[in-house]
Amino acid sequence: MTRIANRSKREYRSALRQQQAEATRVRILDATIRLLADGASSISIPAVAGEAGVSVPTIYRHFSTKDELLAAVYPHVARRFGFDQVADPQELDEFRPAMRDYLARFAALDGPTRAVWGSTAVDETRRLTFPRRVERLRRLADGIDPPLSRRDRDRITRLLVVLTASSSLRLWLDFLGSTIDEAADDLDWAVRAAVASAREATTR
Repeated sequence: MTRIANRSKREYRSALRQQQAEATRVRILDATIRLLADGASSISIPAVAGEAGVSVPTIYRHFSTKDELLAAVYPHVARRFGFDQVADPQELDEFRPAMRDYLARFAALDGPTRAVWGSTAVDETRRLTFPRRVERLRRLADGIDPPLSRRDRDRITRLLVVLTASSSLRLWLDFLGSTIDEAADDLDWAVRAAVASAREATTR
C-alpha cells in the first residue's frame, strides 16, 4: 500500500515538473518573440534570459543553441494560433480555402507576434525551416491536373513560395488593406493565371 502511494506521488511530481518545464519553455519563446518584435537584429541568449526572467543555464536546459531557440519560434507560434491545423492543399481547388484559413489565423495574431511573423528579423529561422516549406508547396504543384512540365512545376513552386510567404501575406492585409477574402481570391487568381499561362504555352 505504501509502495503504491509513493509511486502515485512520484508520478504527480513528475507531471507537475513537466508542466512547469513547459511553462518555462513558453516564457522563453514569448520573450524571444518580444525581442524580435522590437527589431533586435541579433538575439543573444543572455538577452532572452533577461527578458524571460530566467537564468542563462535555464535557457540552455531547454535549447542547446541559439539556432535551436530561433528554430522553435515558428512552431511555437504555429501551435498557439493554429497554423499547424491548416491542411496542406493537395490540389488546386484546395488552395483558396487553405489560404483563407491561413490568412484568418494570420489576421488574429497579436501585434508583436504578427510583426515577427512577417518581418525580416527571423530570416535565420526561415532558412532553417525553408526546405520543408518548399517541399510541401512542391507537392501541390506536382498535383496539378493535367500535369505540367517539370520546368513549369518548378516555376509554380517558386511562385507559391513567394505568394504564401508571411511577408507577402502581411503586405496584402496590412499595407494593401485587403480583406481576408480579397487576399485569398488574389492568391488563387495569381496561381491559376500562372497555371493557365503554362498550359497555353505548351499548346502553341
